Amino acid sequence: MSKYYEGAFYARVMEPMQRKLHAVVAKRVAAGERVLDAGCGAGGLAFLLARRASEVVGVDLAPRMVAYAERRRQRDGVANLRFVAGDVSEALADHPEGHFDAATLVLALHEMPTAARGPVLRELCRLARRVECVDFRIPMPRNLAGLRNRFFEVAAGPEHFRAFRDFKARGGVFGVAEEAGVTCAHVRDIDSGALTVVTLTARG
Repeated sequence: MSKYYEGAFYARVMEPMQRKLHAVVAKRVAAGERVLDAGCGAGGLAFLLARRASEVVGVDLAPRMVAYAERRRQRDGVANLRFVAGDVSEALADHPEGHFDAATLVLALHEMPTAARGPVLRELCRLARRVECVDFRIPMPRNLAGLRNRFFEVAAGPEHFRAFRDFKARGGVFGVAEEAGVTCAHVRDIDSGALTVVTLTARG
């Protein structure tokens, strides 16, 4: 079922608050790389990545988000970008291992159902040589940034909040990565310690 914030509302209200975060993630991608943006939403990060990458594919579960992002792409004439509606754990199953140089996963892992996280991380690590992931740092700091994040998680609705609580209980991205059987390397913490940046890779 579509949510009220999908599409134009998300692009106009939420994306401006994420611009600094998107810039941090984009700097993790080298010029000319092929990139998969998982949980692309309305396309904000994907469009930024397309300025430096040779190819960008944005994937999102929400058809309204993808439809809105595609309208933006057509309007702006961005040729090296495409959007796919579907579950990233299976939407690009026809792509070979290591097709992408990098994948990005930004503030998406904490909102996934428990059973979805492992398949998503394993498939991203199959499709891309590395996954640049940003999500809430657990335990979340008790400062203004931490309070802000807690507020948004409650405001997003009970289903979203349940997923967030489960993410916390499992130790955040480090615990989820361990359960999924992928390697998680800490890069740095940002946003007054409320967010953590990690690189995920398949275990050899």
